[in-house]
Amino acid sequence: MKTYSTKEVYLTVRETPTVPVQLDQLAGTYHDSAGIFRAFSKLNERDVEQFIVLHLDTKNKIRTMQVVSTGTVNGAQVHPREVFRTAIINGASRIIAIHNHPSGDPEPSVEDNAITEKLKEAGKIIGINLLDHIIVCQNRYFSYADAGRL
Repeated sequence: MKTYSTKEVYLTVRETPTVPVQLDQLAGTYHDSAGIFRAFSKLNERDVEQFIVLHLDTKNKIRTMQVVSTGTVNGAQVHPREVFRTAIINGASRIIAIHNHPSGDPEPSVEDNAITEKLKEAGKIIGINLLDHIIVCQNRYFSYADAGRL
């Protein structure tokens, strides 16, 4: 597990090509899910799921990014303890979860719904709110916040 804190990050996981993430497109502050989608649009080029968490401060400024899990073509193992461990260490007040669906279908799976609910509840208990969970696909995305499901 690695945590990054730069404007442009290149994620190298296993022996797969790097994926540029343009955090500077977000202007350092979370405003909407479309901005996150644009910044992470190249994540849809992955042939396996990757689960990433952004750590934000009280003013929604993005402080750090954590690659929580790299999985398979149809799933990535995620547990709240891994998601919140680094968020707590980095002093995050809020988090945004992001992952891709290599299938190209952004509709949340049963597993996506379950982990979103777990993260939401765990965040309430420890005082680090889940602002959004965004599923990135080819030219499309799904936002739990936009859908009113958070």
